[in-house]
Amino acid sequence: MNDRVAAAVPQLLFARPDSPAGSVAAASLAVPLAGVSRPALLAAPLVAAGWARAVAVAARTQGVVCRVEPVVTADLAGVTVEVLGSERESLRALPEWFRRDAPALDPWLLDRLRAECLARLSSGERRSDVVRRAFFGDRHRYGVVHEERVRRVREAGAQEVAAATAELLAEHPAPAPVSTVLSPGSRTVPVEGPRSHYLLGTPGVPLSSARKSALHLAWALLGGREGILDRLLRKERGLTYSLAAFSRELAEGGYGMCFAGCRPEALDEVAGCVRAALEGLGRDAVPPELLRSAKERLIIQRYRALQSERALAERLTAYRAAGLGPAELDGYPAALAAVSGAEVSAVARDLLAPDTLLEVRTVGAAER
Repeated sequence: MNDRVAAAVPQLLFARPDSPAGSVAAASLAVPLAGVSRPALLAAPLVAAGWARAVAVAARTQGVVCRVEPVVTADLAGVTVEVLGSERESLRALPEWFRRDAPALDPWLLDRLRAECLARLSSGERRSDVVRRAFFGDRHRYGVVHEERVRRVREAGAQEVAAATAELLAEHPAPAPVSTVLSPGSRTVPVEGPRSHYLLGTPGVPLSSARKSALHLAWALLGGREGILDRLLRKERGLTYSLAAFSRELAEGGYGMCFAGCRPEALDEVAGCVRAALEGLGRDAVPPELLRSAKERLIIQRYRALQSERALAERLTAYRAAGLGPAELDGYPAALAAVSGAEVSAVARDLLAPDTLLEVRTVGAAER
């Protein structure tokens, strides 16, 4: 990275994968969101959209044809640039393009950025809103919910976006260590709609945790087609019509969740089965053939997810936001392969225990 750029924005995260020559090359550049204020955090999608437009203009002035997309996650905000593989070396200039003065956000441009941001904000994130808010609280950035983010994007004016941009580019104070706000227990939430759902949330681990691989395997055993929960809930009892189970690891923490769609009268039975499955995973020996299958599935998913340079660049940037380097990302398959069944059971006992769980039973309004 250019020394002048690094001095101006010391926390810039820049990733340009060292991949074999391909048809498309990519690089990502972002700033971490740790330590920024709530207004700047919520305005980050608008800021990143503005950066993407400015980077595209700067690249074109140097004769580089590229595709630029904003990137915003719970840990970072920035851009990803894709060029033809033959133009790979041009991506070295991305930090310079990023630092060029962006055009003023006149009302027309801000409205365009706002529309683009709202189109990108996925309502699918709502499923994890209640889990993240319960475990991280409403003050941490991981506790931001979909409606809060949408409202800020709709309401933020040019001055607020400019202030957020300045703050994101400034050096941030070191954030205080995140403490998980445990809210175990069960609640029923009446909502409009004909269908009922059972949601279970569990605490997780940060991306840098040595227990990350064991926790991934625990959820891989529970979730997926023919996983423990699928066999128990769908095949054996016919209780669910949809099922998802997974964990998420972020720079400062993580969480896991199970989401099951079922008939309203089946909610209690589904809840009992899920809890029994989690307890069994922590109590019983993991069959070697199931563990081997889960490892193979996760390794294949990892390779598929990182086939494009864009996906690899963005994953590398996320790792850097967590203080990790390329070696940790490259070593993930080997780390998975080394996990024992006893380690999976131990992480299940610690993180999927009854006193750490959050349960939410959603019932259609007509069924209250």
